Amino acid sequence: LEKLLANTSLILDQIDETTYVIKYETDVRGKLQNISYGENYLDNLAVLENDERADRSETTILDEIIVTASKRGGVVAQNLATSITAFGKNQLDRLDALDFEDFIVQVPGTNFISNGGAGRGNEVASIRGLSPVADNTLSVVAQYLDGAPRFGENFRLFDIAEVSVLRGPQGTLWGAQSIGGLISYQSARPNHDGFEAEVQADLYTSKNDGGISQRYGGHINIPLIADKLSVRFAGHYIDETGYIDNVTKNVEDINSTEEYAWRASLLFTPSESFEFLVIYHGNDLSSNAPSFFDLDAGELTDTSNFSSSPANQKYNLVNFIVEADLGWASLSYNGAYFDQSRLVVDFDANVFGFIPYGRADSIDEQSSWTHEIRLASTGSSSLQWIFGLYYDDLETNDPSTQIQVDEAGMPTSSPAYELFVIGGREDRREVALFGEVEYEFNEKLSVLLGGRYFDWKVDNQEEFTYFGSNYQQETGVVSGDNFFYKVQLNYRPTEDMLLYALRSEGFRFGGFNPFVGPALGIPAEFVRFDPDKLANYEAGVKSSWLEGKLTVNAAAYFMDWMNIQTVVFNEAGNFSFTTNGPALNAWGGEIEIATQDILAPGVYMSATYAYNKNKFQEDARVFPGVRALIEEGDELRRTPRHTWSLNVGYEFTVADDFEAFIRGNYWHKAATTTEGFNSGDGAVAIAAQNIVNLSTGFWRDSWQVKLYLDNIFNSKPLLQVFPAASSGGPGGDVATRASTLRPRTLGLEITKTF
Repeated sequence: LEKLLANTSLILDQIDETTYVIKYETDVRGKLQNISYGENYLDNLAVLENDERADRSETTILDEIIVTASKRGGVVAQNLATSITAFGKNQLDRLDALDFEDFIVQVPGTNFISNGGAGRGNEVASIRGLSPVADNTLSVVAQYLDGAPRFGENFRLFDIAEVSVLRGPQGTLWGAQSIGGLISYQSARPNHDGFEAEVQADLYTSKNDGGISQRYGGHINIPLIADKLSVRFAGHYIDETGYIDNVTKNVEDINSTEEYAWRASLLFTPSESFEFLVIYHGNDLSSNAPSFFDLDAGELTDTSNFSSSPANQKYNLVNFIVEADLGWASLSYNGAYFDQSRLVVDFDANVFGFIPYGRADSIDEQSSWTHEIRLASTGSSSLQWIFGLYYDDLETNDPSTQIQVDEAGMPTSSPAYELFVIGGREDRREVALFGEVEYEFNEKLSVLLGGRYFDWKVDNQEEFTYFGSNYQQETGVVSGDNFFYKVQLNYRPTEDMLLYALRSEGFRFGGFNPFVGPALGIPAEFVRFDPDKLANYEAGVKSSWLEGKLTVNAAAYFMDWMNIQTVVFNEAGNFSFTTNGPALNAWGGEIEIATQDILAPGVYMSATYAYNKNKFQEDARVFPGVRALIEEGDELRRTPRHTWSLNVGYEFTVADDFEAFIRGNYWHKAATTTEGFNSGDGAVAIAAQNIVNLSTGFWRDSWQVKLYLDNIFNSKPLLQVFPAASSGGPGGDVATRASTLRPRTLGLEITKTF
């Protein structure tokens, strides 16, 4: 056997007297494919010598992506009885994924809304048609980085090992804000296997931009003590030119962005049963102006009186992760400290109808401590369980102050006259107990029960000062507690098929309503709004066919979203506030198909389709005679009825040590409208969205060169719209300002691994 392998690149590991593992390199970036042989290993090896599958470009099994979203260590995504789409490093590279929108569009039933500028807020995710009912209510999709629930705004990917998108509520294990689903990012870990490094340079230009944009990144992994201590450093720098021109001030490319981001990780493994990991993330981001343009002023042009509306963000995130094998169970601790400082400057003309110009300086300061400790069963017992304790304390200070300024943006008086001040300090705390228990009746049938009890408290000290008078009449503490549960039945008729049915729940925090008091005509009883809750009923199938060359996953669901946090008007109809509103029913289905080497050796394809529909069950009306912001039968805003995507590629060998690829991906969102959501936003038509991206390149030795063309048809899907307040009713029905994707972009990326 050793002689047979002597003149090949195969690596032989002996497991026991009759079992060997043969490893061969399937990716120049270091990924290994394992094939195991039993007693007939010599016969199998002879087959392997003549088998084209030994070529990396003709791998016959789909990549098995290991995910951590189950909080029970690494699990193959295809084996999880839940609706999950996972992306490993290889999949992210195939999608040329740098930003959130690059991968989320390849997940069935997803959508996103961009607020128009780097450093100006999260791109709000929507899963299964669910989205916040108002812009000042919290997201319904939770996002975590290495187990931390917050990590700044507009996170860009670098040295990421795993992204998992879980559809449907994840309230049992993941807690608040996961009503619609969960996005979990995991950075690449230090490893003790040896030195490795990668550097990457990316130069690109977009239609209507101000020149070449640049991105440089890389990582280095260094073992310090063999099998005990390793460190990893990663980072990137982005200098991105703008593509919006201000024609009023004759300034081009106003929305340029610059970002520094870095990560340092240390892994200490004193024994086989204990592991300690600390990760430090840092970010420094700035943009000159938001990416808003005027729809009626020409292509990607802005007509505002101010060409600069800067935003700056700095944050630090430190994760502390401990894993201990107790023999009878595993003990895990995940802690995180986060702090952020963010400033956004906006200019407005004709403020309140009689002030020529105003400038609003919005500060967002955050600091938080998060702790989670879990105990989970190990071994192969029929009874498996996990229990945990979660604590999170977030302190924020987010005042927004508007002052009167002149045409140059300078204060018109000294000291500057404050038109209004809104916001301030708030402390939000959550304590939760959670757990899941699964019992396996036999190899085919199992049942899972889960629950989460949480206690929450919000201490609000915000103010609302308008022309010198403080209209914020109520401050103080609101709190509450609740319990949510999950029931699931799993059935595996064959080794390659998994059926499941479940009822799961999700929730969002309650909170403090700062806009309460006699001066605003809002009774004090509305000082508090309660958590809202979603119950999800789902049935799904996950299957593998043709010896792993084809996977087909599908699910159907019905959701009942109760006590929704929404925004309504006061009795006078001239001021709005947050309260609990009507219920919403949503239903739909989704399917994912992935193939590899079926159409031809080296060809892979993945496709998704989803159908979503939802409807409010009653009006959102608090006071008789006051118009409803939501009426019975309305749908959530910007919820496309149909979405689909396609991702294809061909990887092939050109010559010895020279391999090439051609890739393309496409996504579609059906037409939507803002009509039916919040009548104050008017009825703005959002056209169907179709985006196509292409790339090609080659690998040779430790080099990769990639040429890519994104948004090749230069489409401008409207990601956020702002109706004209003076047209067609209270909020207008004509969109005048909007944000969109970056225009057609041509880029060259070069990667060197060591």
